[in-house]
Amino acid sequence: MTPEEIVQKQVDAYNSRDIQTFVACHHPKVELYNFSEASPYATGADQLHNIYNDVFINSPQLHADIVNRMVMGNIVIDHEKVSGRKGIDSLEIIAVYEVQDGLIAKARFIRKA
Repeated sequence: MTPEEIVQKQVDAYNSRDIQTFVACHHPKVELYNFSEASPYATGADQLHNIYNDVFINSPQLHADIVNRMVMGNIVIDHEKVSGRKGIDSLEIIAVYEVQDGLIAKARFIRKA
């Protein structure tokens, strides 16, 4: 799969709240960052599973729309509008995904305040 294809597969799994497919799109040692922070807030498939399983269970109307996507090599940058996430009506996010060996290895998120 290309970097864009694996990121899209992850978005599709997010929208269907399919935790197994969602986690399978990520490297076992995936790192998740808030954009301005040097240390990840989550590391590894187990932490990823725990965070997003909670989101999926508690967000029956969860949906992310991709407003814009840019791809350069193994980097995919999405501007996302997310609705229904744990009771939040709307949320805008810039997600920067780094793909290695066909899986998302790092993700950095900028959330609109």
